[in-house]
Amino acid sequence: MIRFLSTCRLYLFLLISCCLLLQSCAPAGKPKSEKKIGMHIDAVLEFVVEYPLSWGKDRRISYGSKEGEIRWKHPDHPDTLLTIRSSLQKQQAPGRELQIDQELQKYVGLEISLEEKVTLPAGEAWHVIGHTEHVEINSYLFSRTDRSYLIILTASPDRSDSYKDVMDRVTHSFQFLP
Repeated sequence: MIRFLSTCRLYLFLLISCCLLLQSCAPAGKPKSEKKIGMHIDAVLEFVVEYPLSWGKDRRISYGSKEGEIRWKHPDHPDTLLTIRSSLQKQQAPGRELQIDQELQKYVGLEISLEEKVTLPAGEAWHVIGHTEHVEINSYLFSRTDRSYLIILTASPDRSDSYKDVMDRVTHSFQFLP
């Protein structure tokens, strides 16, 4: 009987030790405020990107072509819009100024505050930041020989700084598909 109790105590001790050891090896819980991230893989528009999973997604493809855009809207601020536009380069690619100017000309009264060439994981891109009275615009233009990609985030001026981490995540996760 004493031997049986000793064996039971040993098993109990081993069980408790294993439970404590496993608990200490478990990953720490993530804070609930952390945003969930999704991955968009688009074989037609030929890119992969991470995006905020809670944002509403709208995919728009030009009929009969491999061109189009994906739009994500913030769930609480519908004036905040993230767009990735993919366009084929049908001939000699226009200069970056022309491509960016064509897109940004729809923002009346746009004042450019930053224009720079940056290197990101997907390659070199032109980064342009500008603003109007009602909107802040943060854009990146990636070009390949056969396709160009324009990533634009628009938000109201009072909220634009709060989306810097979103734009950083998107631009650093953006990759071309072959």
